[in-house]
Amino acid sequence: MRVVAELASNRLVRVQHQDPTVGATSTVNGQFVVPVPEGAAVTLTPSSYLTPQNAGSVPGQAAAALLARYPMYSNVAFNYLLEASDVAALDLGATGPSGEITRAMVGRGAGVGTGIAPNSTVILPINNVAAGPPRPGCLVTDTIDIGPATGGAGAEEALLWWSVANFSTSEDTLHGYGPTAGVNSPVLRSLVETSQTPAGLTVYVSNDDGATWFPAPRLTPVNLGVFDTRVRVAFVNTSLNRVYLLAFAVLF
Repeated sequence: MRVVAELASNRLVRVQHQDPTVGATSTVNGQFVVPVPEGAAVTLTPSSYLTPQNAGSVPGQAAAALLARYPMYSNVAFNYLLEASDVAALDLGATGPSGEITRAMVGRGAGVGTGIAPNSTVILPINNVAAGPPRPGCLVTDTIDIGPATGGAGAEEALLWWSVANFSTSEDTLHGYGPTAGVNSPVLRSLVETSQTPAGLTVYVSNDDGATWFPAPRLTPVNLGVFDTRVRVAFVNTSLNRVYLLAFAVLF
């Protein structure tokens, strides 16, 4: 399930109840999508909203519904990358699990108070052309405190969910000659459905502030070895394709 909203107003405009097949495209000019985890039940009404992202918002309900599917966990931390505060929760100066430098783009900067740019956080493809060793794309979250100060009790196990996609943009064509004579086609931004575990994307989780990392397959429990309270998540992209990160959540 997915919710589609307007960029200009943040208003919900429609719901997609079935997940499209990999490779399918949908035009999203002036819109963005908010994914709901598979099997999570979210009730939408005319008064449903995206922000502020509290327990009653669509992201808050989606995260709570995801947590309900896994009763062995008691808490969930989520980030839908919708607001400046969501981008501030990323550490754009961090290094990845194997020393990767951050190579990513975000749709808005921390502290930006106007406009919204969801569906615009990108884990860049590997750079294997420039001099020096190949540079994978890398994006690392800032520390997620899951200790008593935030109502949690720490964890030695975690489970990750995320939603990724790709986007394509057509050219604005207005010609009066040659093969495009008489053609007037506007720029179209389209969401391209991808596998949620695309080749080349590896996700890691740490509960000791990035000192120790563990690979974290999607929706698979990960034993973190010792009990701690300082979670980070790292996305490393070794493919030649961009990966757009739409949302992620950590259950603990």
